[in-house]
Amino acid sequence: MALSEALASFAVKCYSWFGAAVYPLTGPLLAYRAAKGKEDRSRRAERLGYASLERPFGPLVWIHAASVGETTAVVPLMRELRRRDIHVLLTTGTVTSAAVARSRLGDTVIHQYVPLDFLPAVRRFLDYWQPDAAIGVESEIWPTTLTELRRRHIPQILVNARMSDRSFDRWQRYKSVAEALFGKLALVIAQSDVDAERFRDLGAWPVIVSGNIKVDSDAPPSDETV
Repeated sequence: MALSEALASFAVKCYSWFGAAVYPLTGPLLAYRAAKGKEDRSRRAERLGYASLERPFGPLVWIHAASVGETTAVVPLMRELRRRDIHVLLTTGTVTSAAVARSRLGDTVIHQYVPLDFLPAVRRFLDYWQPDAAIGVESEIWPTTLTELRRRHIPQILVNARMSDRSFDRWQRYKSVAEALFGKLALVIAQSDVDAERFRDLGAWPVIVSGNIKVDSDAPPSDETV
């Protein structure tokens, strides 16, 4: 193994060890966030990987959309998957994005809050849901989740992928780590040629360009009485 690969592997392991050390503090942290209205008080256990709904029989794709914009962008994709009789497990990270998912999709998809990127939570989540594929939106790169998906041979695709100047410069400083992580992605579908080139430079392959799917998304419903 090359020195850069060894260092990258060690960095990922350090991240995992750090997560194991702070994992006992997640309960108080989630309680604090719930008190501030940043977590759904009744569904905090989902953030630790505990499911609150039953997994349906048949193929299931896990889609993670961090916030409202990302959730709205992938609504057409989720509808198309459902049209093909593929179950969709949508995870979000905010209460507002959960509300958007409920209003736009109802019970046509399964919604859960995304598990924290700690190994016990991620493994518990994946053991239960057993997705056939995972799709992230825009710039969601979580080392523990990405590594565990790869270990289980579950392909992860990044759609509407973007890489800001700041993020690219930061990843460039730790390029061996970036290559170890981005190389685990099965496919990156980038917003632009610039984004695509940056993902390739950081080790992702294959990378294709599709444009910004937010532009193609349906507009959110409006209240015509206002």
